Amino acid sequence: MIDSNWEAHYIKRGDPSKPTYYIIRRKSEISGLFYRFIQIAGHINYALNNGWLPVVDMQNYPNAYLSPEKLGKENAWEYYFEQPLRIGVEEAYNGENVILSTGEEFWPCPNWGMAFFENRDNTLTEWRMLLKLGLLKIKPKRLKELEDVRQKLFSPKDRVLGVLLRGTDYVVRRLRNHPIPPPVEFAASTVFAKLKEWKCNKIFLATEDKAIVKIFQKVFGEICIVLDRQYVDYNPQTDKSVTMSRIDRPNDYFLQGKDYLTQIWLLSVCNSFVAARCSGSVAAMMLAKNFEHTYFFNLGSYGAITLE
Repeated sequence: MIDSNWEAHYIKRGDPSKPTYYIIRRKSEISGLFYRFIQIAGHINYALNNGWLPVVDMQNYPNAYLSPEKLGKENAWEYYFEQPLRIGVEEAYNGENVILSTGEEFWPCPNWGMAFFENRDNTLTEWRMLLKLGLLKIKPKRLKELEDVRQKLFSPKDRVLGVLLRGTDYVVRRLRNHPIPPPVEFAASTVFAKLKEWKCNKIFLATEDKAIVKIFQKVFGEICIVLDRQYVDYNPQTDKSVTMSRIDRPNDYFLQGKDYLTQIWLLSVCNSFVAARCSGSVAAMMLAKNFEHTYFFNLGSYGAITLE
């Protein structure tokens, strides 16, 4: 495993005429896949602006999608996405010049501000260029699986309203500067209105929270489609962060990331989109080619310092 010195530094500085590899890593083990996705987007942009070759390392640092016995052996990023320039970590670390990212929060990156969601000053369009250039490409094998799920869940005649809501630890922890998600009943009433206004006949609900699923299924019945996955029955007194909670099944680390990717990608191919502001909704907007309509709950942000 690479020495976890989290200060930005060259670990190798050699022939300046040779490429410089920029290793993108994340200090927090509990960061979700799409928070990593938007942070990695920022790092890719930063690396290319400096003439460096970006490489994502979710192999040598613990994370929620890599089982402990595979640490240092497999790259969890490559379970779901291609490397930005198709350069693996082994090639990068063997290069003449190697820089490690700090592993901390990175700016600028795609973000959950309304300016991003409303594409003011073409902010969203510019970040989408990373996908158009193949720098944040879903692995072809995963994409085929996603298309198969789409065909099973949606009819070509359906007009689907994608809905993304967060619950569980996101609400309980009230992290400072994170957007406040809407109460579920208020969200349901908004979705009901948008269904009629935008002439949709189905809802695809993406969430991790079993309680939200139950409420939406009760309100909307059979028109509410959800992914066939295990949802969290969250107990704030005993449960860890959702990202670090494990499900008793083979290959759970990989499958939790795959479930998350599937939900976000399915949202991105819906006709219209209603969402709480969070990393998943940022990623869905980047992945989407053209929503007919969007609506984001803009209820401010948590201000008090709370549980870490």
